[in-house]
Amino acid sequence: MKMDRVSGGFRKRRSWGAWLGYLTFLVIYTWAYMFLGSVVVLKHNTDRSANQQSDYIDAVYQSASISSGSLEEIPSITAKVSGAFPQYSDGMIGPLFPWLLDGYAGLSPDQLFEKGKWFNLTLSCFLLVVFGLVAARAFSFTGSAAIILMGGFGVILERSAYFSPDGLFYLLFVLAWLCALSLIRQNLLWQYGVFGFLLGLGYLTKPLVWPLLVSFLAVSVIRSFIAAITQRGGRPVEDLWSPTNQLVGFAMMISAFILLCGPSLSYSNARFGSPFHSYQDYQIWMDGPEEAFRFQATHPGREELAVLKMGDAPGMIAFIRENGVATLFERAWKGALEQVKSSVLGRKRWILSYGFFVFLIVAGIHRWTMLRQREEVWRVRGTSARWMLLFTLIAVSCALFYSGVGNAIFPGSSITTALFLPVLLSFIWISERYRRQLQRSNRAALVNWVYGALMAVPIVWITSMIVVSIKKFGL
Repeated sequence: MKMDRVSGGFRKRRSWGAWLGYLTFLVIYTWAYMFLGSVVVLKHNTDRSANQQSDYIDAVYQSASISSGSLEEIPSITAKVSGAFPQYSDGMIGPLFPWLLDGYAGLSPDQLFEKGKWFNLTLSCFLLVVFGLVAARAFSFTGSAAIILMGGFGVILERSAYFSPDGLFYLLFVLAWLCALSLIRQNLLWQYGVFGFLLGLGYLTKPLVWPLLVSFLAVSVIRSFIAAITQRGGRPVEDLWSPTNQLVGFAMMISAFILLCGPSLSYSNARFGSPFHSYQDYQIWMDGPEEAFRFQATHPGREELAVLKMGDAPGMIAFIRENGVATLFERAWKGALEQVKSSVLGRKRWILSYGFFVFLIVAGIHRWTMLRQREEVWRVRGTSARWMLLFTLIAVSCALFYSGVGNAIFPGSSITTALFLPVLLSFIWISERYRRQLQRSNRAALVNWVYGALMAVPIVWITSMIVVSIKKFGL
C-alpha cells in the first residue's frame, strides 16, 4: 500500500493484470475511434471549402515557404534556426497546425486535404491515448476510462476528422488544465516548466489559452496570501503546496513558453506590430461579421495597425466609453447563454451534469466522514478541492465572458467548446481525490462501491452507443 502525501490518502499499488486490462481497453478504444473517425473523413467531410478548411490549407503552403527560407533571397542562419519552429500566422490562424503539415506542402490542395484529415485524426487519437495514460496515474482505471470515453467520443472525435486544429486545441487545452490542477495540489518546480510548454503549444494552436493562465495566476496569488495569513497566525499549513516555489516556478513557466513561442512572437511583432497580435481580440467588440471582415481588410499589417490608439482601437476601453459598463455585461451575459446553448456544453450537458452529480455524491460521503471523526482510525482532512473549484470557476467565467462578448461575430467560439472536457475533468479529479483520501476510513468500501458504480454508468452507456454506431456503418 502506497501513501499519497498530499491528501493523506492511501492507495494500493495496482497489479500488472489491472494495467494489462486497461491497456487492452486503450487498444480497443483506439480501434473504435479510428474506425468511426474514418467514416467522418471518407463520407462526411469531403468538401475542403467547408468550415474554413481551405484557409488552413493555404496556411500550410505559407508556413512551408517560411520554414524553408524560400521567401528570402539569401536565407540567413537565424532564419534557418527559427524556421525549425512554428511561426507563420495571418493574424487569425495559429502557426502550429500548418507547421505540423509542412511535410505535405508539395502536394496539390486536394491531396493535402486528404493527407491532413488522416494526420489530424491519428494525432488526436494518439493524444487521447496519452491523456488516458496520464489520467490513469492520477485516477482509478474506471475513472480514466470514463473520462476519455466521454471526452473523446463526446467532443473530440468529430472535430479531429477535419482539416482544422480544433481537436488538437481541445486536447492541448485539457492537458494544460490537468497540469494546472496538479500544480494546485502540489507545485513541484518541474511541473511549472511542463505547464509553460503546454500553454505554448496551446497558444500556437489558437491564442485562447489566456483564461487558463489568468485563473492559475489568480488562484496562486490568493492562495499565497491566505497561506501567509495562516502561517502568521501560528497555524500549520497541512498541504504540500509551497508559496516559495512560485517565483522560480513562474520563471520556468515563462522560459518554457518563450523558448517554444519565441519565433512566432517575433514574426507577429514584425508583421503586425505586436508579438501577441490576434484580429479576434479586436473583432469580438464589433457588431457584425461584415464590420469584422472590413476591419481585417483595412488593417492587414503593421503600418495600418500602428495608427490605432489604445483608447480608440476596438476593445474594452472603447466599448465601455461608448456604451457603458452595464451594456458590456448585458452583452457578455446574453452572448454567453447563446454560446452555451449552441455548443457541446448545451448539447452534451447531460455528461457534465452527470460528472457534477458524481462529485456531489462522493463529496457528500467525504464530508459525512469528516463530521464523524471519532469513528475513524485516522484523521480525515480536506484536499485542495476548494482551490481546484475556484480555478475552474475563474477560468470558465473568463472564457464565457470573452466568447459572450464576441458571440455576434464568432457564434461557435472554440474556447466555449474547449471548456467541456476540462470542466468534466475537474469534477472527476476532485471525486477521485476524495475517494482516495477515504481509503483508510470506515467509509472506504462504501465510497469505492458507489464511485465504481457511478463510473460504470457512462462507460456502459457510451460503449453501447459506440457498438451501435459501428454496426450502423457496416461492421
